[in-house]
Amino acid sequence: MAFDLQEQEQIAEFKAWWHSWGKYLALAVVAGLVGLAGWQGWKHYQQGQAAAAAEIYGRLEVLQGDAAKVRAEADALKRDYAGTAYAPRAALFAAKASFDAGDLKNAESQLTWAIANAKEAELRDAARLRLAAVQLDQKQADAALKTLTAAETEGFAGLVQELRGDVLVEKGDAKGAVEAYKSALAKLPKDAPNVQFVQVKLDALGKV
Repeated sequence: MAFDLQEQEQIAEFKAWWHSWGKYLALAVVAGLVGLAGWQGWKHYQQGQAAAAAEIYGRLEVLQGDAAKVRAEADALKRDYAGTAYAPRAALFAAKASFDAGDLKNAESQLTWAIANAKEAELRDAARLRLAAVQLDQKQADAALKTLTAAETEGFAGLVQELRGDVLVEKGDAKGAVEAYKSALAKLPKDAPNVQFVQVKLDALGKV
């Protein structure tokens, strides 16, 4: 096929442009395809991780009452699938099992791990509340107060203040406890099941 002069000039210009930039364009296309494949592979990997973690977590739910087996499954999940949402939840599960078995040290260790590794602030605060309660049971009042001070979410504020009041009672700080219980009542929903109990604890302290 014969090309006229203008077409021949356009072809020559295209060949010159391709010679200068074509290889870079090809590399960019290849890099984009590799990146897309990598992203899809990563999503597939994450889905596989989550599915495997979910399977282990499901086993935890049928092991209630066997603290040793619960800890073993939770530790395996934390070790192999630490980046999944199931791992910190498994740590909370193991902490409860250990607490119920009287193993407060392991319960504390599990809760500390959950706080350090959970991605959701609400889950971290749930772990903080349980950790502070464990610390209080071990007569570690100052440590419990420090744990509660780190709370992040407003949704847990009422429960945090209630437990803070309990810790201050343990420390003999009745005035501080009264203030904490009053703050708890102000922050808790009016229909919360523990509202009346907080009021009873507040009334028990009398006028301080």
